[in-house]
Amino acid sequence: MHPPSYTDQVLVTLTNDPVLSRLRRVVVAPQQPLDVLSAYALRQAVEVALGCSSDAAPPRLIIWAFSAGCVGAAALANAWQRQSSVLALFMVDGWGVPRVPGVPVHRLSHDRMTHDTSRWLGAGDIDFYADPAVSHLQLWQQPQAVEGWALTPGQPPTRLSAADFLCQRSRDYLERRPLGRSRVGGG
Repeated sequence: MHPPSYTDQVLVTLTNDPVLSRLRRVVVAPQQPLDVLSAYALRQAVEVALGCSSDAAPPRLIIWAFSAGCVGAAALANAWQRQSSVLALFMVDGWGVPRVPGVPVHRLSHDRMTHDTSRWLGAGDIDFYADPAVSHLQLWQQPQAVEGWALTPGQPPTRLSAADFLCQRSRDYLERRPLGRSRVGGG
């Protein structure tokens, strides 16, 4: 629901990563603003962008989604998981969006309060919140400049940038499974 240019710095984050830069990226900017809420519309856009055919298995995805786009991304991850594999779903300030069962989820929040209240609908496997707090848009538009804490259950918090969190966690999923048909999706 935001201008596609707001995603430019997230794409720079991917381009600067030595592993993620080798993967195909799909940026889904639906024609209609409310399409970000529709798993059907998002799935169609991803399938067209990836050139999916009906006789081939759908590729595995890592999904990075922001704000209201987390609604459709969560529904897409749930549907895609039934036919292929979603390696991980990163919900960046997806406040109020429930956790997707059966999909590894990571929540990134622009402040501690958003982090704490988002967990009511299901904490992520490893989450991040900005400290000091930043604006909602800054978390997505400037992830390299946002410092905060990665929270892993049973371990002390780790200080890093939002960009490093997104890239490190994404690489972790790629290392667990061969690169083969993996894709990094965005929205």
